[in-house]
Amino acid sequence: MFAWVGADELARSGTLQARTLIVVASFGLLVYAPIAGYFLAFAPDWSYGYLVDSQRLPGAVDTAWVLLDAASVPLGFARTARHVRSRRTGPMMRLMAVPALIAAGLVLAALPRLGVHATYSQFHGDFGTRPVAGSPLGYALLAMALVLLGGVGITVAWLRRSSRSAQRD
Repeated sequence: MFAWVGADELARSGTLQARTLIVVASFGLLVYAPIAGYFLAFAPDWSYGYLVDSQRLPGAVDTAWVLLDAASVPLGFARTARHVRSRRTGPMMRLMAVPALIAAGLVLAALPRLGVHATYSQFHGDFGTRPVAGSPLGYALLAMALVLLGGVGITVAWLRRSSRSAQRD
């Protein structure tokens, strides 16, 4: 999406601008990765959809996921920017739609599990579970959704402003 917003600057310059990539990477590092890291730190079993016991995973696994989250934003931007610069909308739309559909499918498949706040043992032992709604996890989900929307809004605004200032230069 960020490449689409910055399409004018990308098409005009013909190259991936360092300042644009820095802004997008900053979003990944300062907004997206901390949100994912928060849930891995404070609700790890929920983060894994109760498919694995987070207590049995090495600590490096969570760190690797957070680093992957941070890197996915600028890497996706750089990958999509190539198609945006050439004004090829088909490949660009596929690069945006395929991950979005996969993520939506995974969330929909795990939705019954994600509606429960528990540990791995509680979930599989069917004791001590409670709905996410009204729990600290539910409030954290709402707060992080607002942080994510705010971060996206600020990043989009900066990309648009950067695109306008590049037009004047």
